[in-house]
Amino acid sequence: MNGPGLAGLDDAAIAALAAAGVERLHIDAASPYLLIAEHAGHVVPAPWHDLGLPGDYLGTHFAVDIGIDALTRRLSRMLRAPAVIAHYSRLFLDYNRPAGEWDFMRPDLGGIPVPGNVAPDATDVRLRKSIAWAPVEQAIVEAAAGRQALVSVHSFTPVMGGVRRNVDIGVLWREPSAFVTSVLKTLGAHGAEAGLRISDNEPYDWRQAIGYTLNRHGLEQGRPCLYLEVRNDLLSDPETFELVSRTLETVFATVAMSLWPKPAVAV
Repeated sequence: MNGPGLAGLDDAAIAALAAAGVERLHIDAASPYLLIAEHAGHVVPAPWHDLGLPGDYLGTHFAVDIGIDALTRRLSRMLRAPAVIAHYSRLFLDYNRPAGEWDFMRPDLGGIPVPGNVAPDATDVRLRKSIAWAPVEQAIVEAAAGRQALVSVHSFTPVMGGVRRNVDIGVLWREPSAFVTSVLKTLGAHGAEAGLRISDNEPYDWRQAIGYTLNRHGLEQGRPCLYLEVRNDLLSDPETFELVSRTLETVFATVAMSLWPKPAVAV
């Protein structure tokens, strides 16, 4: 796709779109953690005309991790931890996938074509990378400096392929670490008290899946890291949202005090 307005975007317009694509929270906070929410946004920049999709599609799990914007903001505030939140939809560009993967710019939604992603030309791809990939990359690199661990926050659907998933919160990891072990143990205990089903490398197994964000900024840099997956209907109800957010706050605060009792970054 090379929409009628793309080639005409000037440097100022591109810079404005790039600035709107990412948000940084509590960057100077003295926390061992950096929270990352690369699938928190549902927005497609105006020049791409919702990628040719009806607007309702941008509110589905194909386009956004439902509830993750609110959860990441809440955890960032409660833990006083820095966070990087991407605003553009994963359909526009999925930062958590390497360029060249089929869902870096996903061409269909379970068999429904995404017109704007069927055949993006070189100009289109370059512009998307400049406004949706590069700003997130820079924000994560800067915010991760001095942090002890990275947590990428995601949500998942209760049913997949007609099968109900028997998990409420999953901890996804690729390489074992004291951080992962501590989170699994602590979340297992507090989750059980809260009536939440906690799983190890479910509903996805990162050891068998692509996890570009944390491969790049966590494992390749020697930083402990994990993906946190929360069932999205729990985040749509105020009562269960409160239960999940308070449980996670307790867990990550407890782990931080156990592993890193001193502030990670001077303020």
